[in-house]
Amino acid sequence: MANNKDFEKDFKLPDTKALSEAYTEYLDSVTFGGKPIGEEKKKPEAVSMAKVDETEKSSTVHDEIVEKIVRKNKALSHSIWTDEPVLKPKKSVWLNTDDDNEEALKKAEKVENSQSVQKAQEKKAEEKASDNEVIIPFSKEKNHINGTKKEISVAVSADGTVKKLPNKKNFVLKIPDSYYREYDAAAQDKGPVIAGKRVEIIDKRSPEKKPENAQKPSRVEATINVRVPVQKEQEPVRKAEKKAEPKSEPKPDPVEKEESDAKAEEAYRKGIEKAKKRREEREKAKKNNIHELEFNVINSVVCLLIVFGVFAALLVMKRESGFIQSENRNLATFPKFSLSSYFDGDFTSGITEYFTDTVPNREKLKSFCSDFTNMLGIKLNDTVITGDFKTVEKEELDQDKIAKTTTVTAFTGSRTTTADTKTTDTSTTTKKSTESEKVVDVPDNLDDGQWEGDVIVSGKGENVRAMGAYYGTFENGDKYANTINKWKADLGDSVNVYNMSIPTSAAYYMPNNLKDAVSDQKDNIDNIAAGLNGIINTDVYDSLAEHTKEYIYSRTDHHWQPLGAYYAAQVFADQSGIDFPDLDTYDKWEIDGFVGTMYAYSNYNSELKKYPDKFIYYKPDNNDDLTVKYYDTEFKNPVESTLFFDYAEGVNCYSAILNVDQEIAEIDTGVDNGRVLVVFKDSFGNALIPFFTHGFSKIYVCDFRYFDINAIDFCKEVGCTDLLFAISLTSCSTPSKVDCLNNIRIQ
Repeated sequence: MANNKDFEKDFKLPDTKALSEAYTEYLDSVTFGGKPIGEEKKKPEAVSMAKVDETEKSSTVHDEIVEKIVRKNKALSHSIWTDEPVLKPKKSVWLNTDDDNEEALKKAEKVENSQSVQKAQEKKAEEKASDNEVIIPFSKEKNHINGTKKEISVAVSADGTVKKLPNKKNFVLKIPDSYYREYDAAAQDKGPVIAGKRVEIIDKRSPEKKPENAQKPSRVEATINVRVPVQKEQEPVRKAEKKAEPKSEPKPDPVEKEESDAKAEEAYRKGIEKAKKRREEREKAKKNNIHELEFNVINSVVCLLIVFGVFAALLVMKRESGFIQSENRNLATFPKFSLSSYFDGDFTSGITEYFTDTVPNREKLKSFCSDFTNMLGIKLNDTVITGDFKTVEKEELDQDKIAKTTTVTAFTGSRTTTADTKTTDTSTTTKKSTESEKVVDVPDNLDDGQWEGDVIVSGKGENVRAMGAYYGTFENGDKYANTINKWKADLGDSVNVYNMSIPTSAAYYMPNNLKDAVSDQKDNIDNIAAGLNGIINTDVYDSLAEHTKEYIYSRTDHHWQPLGAYYAAQVFADQSGIDFPDLDTYDKWEIDGFVGTMYAYSNYNSELKKYPDKFIYYKPDNNDDLTVKYYDTEFKNPVESTLFFDYAEGVNCYSAILNVDQEIAEIDTGVDNGRVLVVFKDSFGNALIPFFTHGFSKIYVCDFRYFDINAIDFCKEVGCTDLLFAISLTSCSTPSKVDCLNNIRIQ
């Protein structure tokens, strides 16, 4: 309760005005000498001297009556249960009650002091209370009820004040446990706050029978008993309420009150801010959860659309087919159905290969994948390594073996050979060798570059370059040297045999931080040279090293440029003793936008495609006098054509000279010196041929990877005087290719 008015409102007290009128009527009923106090006294009649004794006697009686009335007034103006006056009595016009009023004021002060002591005791009792059920009195000074262990009643006087009385059972307030379960006290403002709950006063007053001659009561007594179950866990709430209760203690100092109010206001403000912040955080978390759910749904839908969209596009869009420039091969075709191919699995695997190999927009997709996966591989400064890069241990040359190497001089005189009388009848067959060696199985695909595995891309812009890592060993070099030694032994001393192991671009352009991680090409060339018997070693390593600043190697392809072949051919010309015109006598031709095989080997490095090569080749001044025929790999079915194919483009720019590798070329130069050159080569050898047209009467160019007849018999049949092995150092160091080279010797 905030005040007495709220108390009257909440507890529905009886009409105080009616009570006040009843009390006033009662006081007026007090008589003096058998008459009401309110009636006017009659003037005493004159008495005679004879009646003096009677007058003195009546004066004594008067004093006794006055004293009796004073005592009765005191009794009626104060509660029999407390020292506090119920209502202030009216002052009698006949009686002097000033002393009584002063005495009443003193007693009121004593009552206030006793109430303060009682409040302190009640506070201590509340802190010690631990029973499940306590009885709580109502207090005028407090807004709610404090618990005690005694049943205390309250009395309501005429002016509306509430005073504590001994237990009277006229009005009983009982609060059942079910009240808390059935009603929300915070939502129903029906009573005072008790233990954090609002309660309603239940009036169970039962009127008592009173005798007819009973006087009207001077006060109205209402007994209110409050029983509230208190749980231990509610103690913090009650204590918090106690702190919030206004107390009738002495008023605090204004400064302290101001500071206290400021602190309370600050605490209230902080509490509001904290609550607002928590509410905002909850709302934000709720929104985030909603956004996250929406994102997950959208993400799932988009992913499904992409998957099904790509799947549908692959089925509907036009698929790639035919020859693919970047990989220098034909794409897979759809397999033909047959029962045998179906049951052995070839048909289904062929379908898988077809759909994998003929993806729509294959070239653009590869470029995109290259940019996306550019982070893969090993990166060292501006160098990118594609593949499982490995390091090799450096091998040391056997100096004693190199010291025993002998220098072989080519025979440059004229010889009578079967080539002078040989016809080009395609029915001519070659004899197979009768040697005891057997042909070794080799892979079907022996194209250059595939064995290397690791591709190194270094530099940027116009200086970007891709090259294969070289992992050759002396052991493989020895195998190669022993193989061509057998060729020399089979052909005899009548044939000059030359070996040109052509270094790759990695020999000159490998980044310095990787040179020691790969094999040294110069050492491997020297090791091969040390193992040769009766063979002229055409070492072009130093000659090329003198021109590394020139355009002697392609940047995007694993081949060298024809300019590098020219410097190598010059070394061979010096050893073989043939005419070798200056480069100025050749016609220079260019093909722009040439992107070679290393673009594919490097996983389609976008930098290589952005800065392509130029393929620059040279036509000799006797080009128009040349007669060129092309045979199949069995040296049959000749077709006359030209040495150069200017329409070559893309990755096939290297085919501008001698067209494809799967043919045997016969070049009649018109030079009358009786010398016949047979060249067994890989793709590196093509660029050399135009520079030999002034030195030999006939030239036969054969790719050992696509040669299906006995090579020794072939050389004898065409009248070979000079045999040149123009093979890249990677092929010389690859066992499968060395085996292939030996197979064509004995097949």
